[in-house]
Amino acid sequence: MSTDLTTVDQLKDRIIHLENWGRQYREQNVAVLGDGQVFVKRTEDGLLKCVKGRVDFAESKGELAVVSGKAMVTAKGYYKANQLAGISIITPEKLTLPDGGIVVNPYPIIDAESGTISKVWVKKLAIGYSPTGNLVITSATLLYDVNMYFIQDLIKKVKKNAEMGRVCLEAGVTEEEKKKGGFYKIEGQFGIWVDYNQKDTFTAIETFIQKKLFAERNAQSICERLVLSKHPALAFSFLEVEGPENKRKASVPVIGFVNDFTRKQLMDMAAQAERGEEVTVNGRAVEVIETTATATAEDIATEDDHDEFTKDEVEW
Repeated sequence: MSTDLTTVDQLKDRIIHLENWGRQYREQNVAVLGDGQVFVKRTEDGLLKCVKGRVDFAESKGELAVVSGKAMVTAKGYYKANQLAGISIITPEKLTLPDGGIVVNPYPIIDAESGTISKVWVKKLAIGYSPTGNLVITSATLLYDVNMYFIQDLIKKVKKNAEMGRVCLEAGVTEEEKKKGGFYKIEGQFGIWVDYNQKDTFTAIETFIQKKLFAERNAQSICERLVLSKHPALAFSFLEVEGPENKRKASVPVIGFVNDFTRKQLMDMAAQAERGEEVTVNGRAVEVIETTATATAEDIATEDDHDEFTKDEVEW
């Protein structure tokens, strides 16, 4: 007998798995077509065509990043996954700041002395279907603080190289230290002093300049990654990574529903969500998920300043 033949126990397990899978989809009023990679869900408004598949992420292609031991899907990785999910990203013309001010979106804050970007506010919306076929809108407002990232980078380097500087109060910096270094405030008079003659300080400053140069673009990439990650279609709760450093890989299942929304329909839905109104499509309420966040050091480190990528999702 060939050793390639499936055992009886394996066949039984497979049958049970398929029966459970089929029952779950029947309970959701879903009809499976062909090999199960394409299926439709019956709704009150008709049929929704759906595609199911797996998306592979590769660290070597910039789709996956491991920062401080944590695996993260990059914006490039989310754009790849969105080829199946079919989520539309909207960039509103205006955004509302925490103080109530209404500004252009994205909104860069310029440092008066250097004339360079110190912070960027940006807002994005993502519109599409969840894996169960329900229409969902996610909204994300993000603060990209380049200066705070610089301070975090300095602190990490000082932890590894004590000769580079120290955390202290501003009053504790000596006159000699003022001549050969600089003090950066974290809160009140508390901050970090660093020696400008140290190689690690030059590395941090070089990274700081790069983050300033690409601040607006990186802010939008991080916000788009955030708004996609909050959408049920791409909310990967667990990411199992395999492979050696710099060549790690991961794979996730994605379910996407095909939609034929026009540009006007998408913009109308986005405008309703922006005004805080109830969004309805064909008489059915649309779930709206909102989040506001500050880009973390891990978020900023995840996005490659030099990586030019193409977004295959629909963006308005």
